[in-house]
Amino acid sequence: MAAPDTVVESLVQGAGLVLPPAEHTPGASWFDHRARLGRGYKFLPPACQYLVAAARDALDAVDGWTERHPAERRGAVVGTNSAVAAVHAEIDATVRRDGAGPLSPMGAPFFSVNLVAARLSTEHQLKGFNVTVTSPRVAGVEALHLAARELDAGRGDMVLAGAAEAPDPWAGDATPEDGAALLVLHPAAAPAPPGGSPAAPRGPAVLRTTLRFVPPPVLGMPEGRARAVKAVRDALEALYPKGGPPPEIRLLADPSPVGEAVALAVRAWSATRAPVSTARSGPRAGSLAPVADLAGSVVAGSRRPLVVVTAAAQGNVALAALTSTYTPEPNQEV
Repeated sequence: MAAPDTVVESLVQGAGLVLPPAEHTPGASWFDHRARLGRGYKFLPPACQYLVAAARDALDAVDGWTERHPAERRGAVVGTNSAVAAVHAEIDATVRRDGAGPLSPMGAPFFSVNLVAARLSTEHQLKGFNVTVTSPRVAGVEALHLAARELDAGRGDMVLAGAAEAPDPWAGDATPEDGAALLVLHPAAAPAPPGGSPAAPRGPAVLRTTLRFVPPPVLGMPEGRARAVKAVRDALEALYPKGGPPPEIRLLADPSPVGEAVALAVRAWSATRAPVSTARSGPRAGSLAPVADLAGSVVAGSRRPLVVVTAAAQGNVALAALTSTYTPEPNQEV
């Protein structure tokens, strides 16, 4: 079993969430880049367009607070599994059929998935660092964790962190993901900006994250499975100590031995806390869903803390806990 990663905290000051409408038909167009972004974004891959729109919403939520920090102290960390999968499929098909000559000079640079997140640095002068994470299924929460570690180490004053995905043409029977979710993170000890905002109406929340790795081969042995379950349960204990209000718990795990072990650990840990929502578990082609859950909680100003656990068949496990962002107005009943 790999050595456990530490729990790190960061302050969530705002969030941006760009998702298809609930009644959206898979494969149909739903994002109008002209209406959301203006001119000059037509040739960006869809996932990059979503990311730019989510970043604008997230930064609008903090009302200029971010720009008070030097550009060299601002960064971006973005997780993705399939942001440019369709672009790569098109490039491969074109080169196999006609050679490299017909490749579009606007699309060809996105053979590098790093350019999706790099667009944020261009848009918002994020000159401190720019990192792309691609771990299967957990890349979004892993991006939040890595961003918090950088802030905790004093390497920046704010980070835009989250996930962006577009449908993967090689997803098979997995559920495709489409959209972007971003959080504006500051060091946990940083002072909060004055006032509220539509996307963080009652003030900042504290985000706590940690990572684990469960080697799939050990799950074939009873003692290995027991150790894996204990490791995940211990991670949850460290992430959300006893004594806090019962959180909403969401589990997103592949139907695999790793997913089953993680589900067992989560249900055992939650037995005395709250029911576990598994409605969105199952095969997913992307890392967006858990970050979208966290960002949605921030945008809504949820009254209840949220714990999100996501796992992949390869052994990656990522855990995040978000405190409630809701504070009642004076003389208002909770």
